[in-house]
Amino acid sequence: MSTKLRVLCLHGYAQSAQKFRERTGPFRRSLKNELDLHFITAPHAATEYEGSAWWNRRQEPAHIWAEVQSSLDLIARTVEEEGPFDGVLGFSQGAGMAAIALAKGIKVGGFAILVAGFLPDMREFAEALNNGLISIPALVVVGDTDEIVPAERGRLLAEKAFAHGLVQVQTHEGGHFLPCNAAWRTKYREFLSSIL
Repeated sequence: MSTKLRVLCLHGYAQSAQKFRERTGPFRRSLKNELDLHFITAPHAATEYEGSAWWNRRQEPAHIWAEVQSSLDLIARTVEEEGPFDGVLGFSQGAGMAAIALAKGIKVGGFAILVAGFLPDMREFAEALNNGLISIPALVVVGDTDEIVPAERGRLLAEKAFAHGLVQVQTHEGGHFLPCNAAWRTKYREFLSSIL
């Protein structure tokens, strides 16, 4: 790749841009010639743990969607002020947030890498998908032993939110993390090569 792909990175629940950057160290270092990663912090304080959240789930649905909407506003503003981005990387709740942003038409890029993610159970998200599945290439990564977000939930995200033929699901043997050993670095590069 002659130029780096700019990727917007959305962290998981109770994390931050800095924490996600630190946790993606091996991924960042191994793909530093291919990707320029841009990390942002969600706008809400997590209510269950210390850190930030794209939304908090233990509240009325209208309040949840209000938090999602302000997160969408932050993402749209980031795209406008610091974009354009070629793709989006989302981890856990950040993967769900990326899917919501894509379904709502925010131009977070032409591809998605979603790790340990899940299909957000929100009426507004379902309504957005009724207008058409997300139609960009996506790599959905799930962990066989993920006890926080079981692999089935990631597969459901791929199946219900993305256009068939554009999404691929890859499974690793571990838990709730972004895999980045030699085999996985190859898989990421193959995915990126397939969309260019």
